[in-house]
Amino acid sequence: MSLIAVVALLVAAPVAGDDVEAIVVTGTPVTREEAKKRAAEYVRRAGIAQLKPLARWIDPLCPRTVGVDEAIAAIVNARVRTVAEAAGAPIAPTDCRANIVVAFSSDGRSLARAVLRKAPDQFVELAPVARDRVLDGTGAIRWWYTTRDESRDGMPISDFYVKLYNSSIVSTQVVRALQSATIVIDVEQADGTPLDAVASYAAMVALAEFRSNPPPPKESILALFDGEAGRRELSSHDAALLKGIYTVPPDREARQQRRQLVSTIRKEGE
Repeated sequence: MSLIAVVALLVAAPVAGDDVEAIVVTGTPVTREEAKKRAAEYVRRAGIAQLKPLARWIDPLCPRTVGVDEAIAAIVNARVRTVAEAAGAPIAPTDCRANIVVAFSSDGRSLARAVLRKAPDQFVELAPVARDRVLDGTGAIRWWYTTRDESRDGMPISDFYVKLYNSSIVSTQVVRALQSATIVIDVEQADGTPLDAVASYAAMVALAEFRSNPPPPKESILALFDGEAGRRELSSHDAALLKGIYTVPPDREARQQRRQLVSTIRKEGE
């Protein structure tokens, strides 16, 4: 029995000894098509598997937080690991070499530009619009990734390999893997935002290749600075999306992955 039906029964039940008219509370349930439409919009706004198949961690992830004292860094690192565990992502032991860097800075734009000067290869995969947001934007959080292509068996990939062996009508034979993720938090822009909320945001974008399309999806930690200021943790949609990302077959076309992710989000709301 749905929650709406339960509420209706409770409210409609007559009070013993009172001659009162029953009151019935009704609501309009979300149709399957409407739920699917909302889920599709959520995935689109999150920017997952839009033009390319999604990229996620194949190697165990290892977070490191810099620019703050050890106590705060430990909180952020722990949140990344907790979110990763819930999603089903591979996690390295604590004494590992960092492949996720969460950097706190008083000037996020300047830090991103400094990284560009020292390591321009980190930005080659960014589309022009995303590159502008990272290098010239004024947002409280900016991020970027490096990825690699490999076979579904974990072997290095080449164009020759793809042309020779890509005979499946389902599998692309290619898996996109994250190599690094860098998240820069501008402490001036994020001033007043609870640390656990910022850490949750950083953990979300660290776990997969998010190419956000502003505005971000509603009812998501990704909207922390766009209408969800009171949110401290990942939403149920966020958690379902991350689990879906680490469940969906990685060697599929982007449209197939999106379809499965949309189905996962829709079922979460049922």
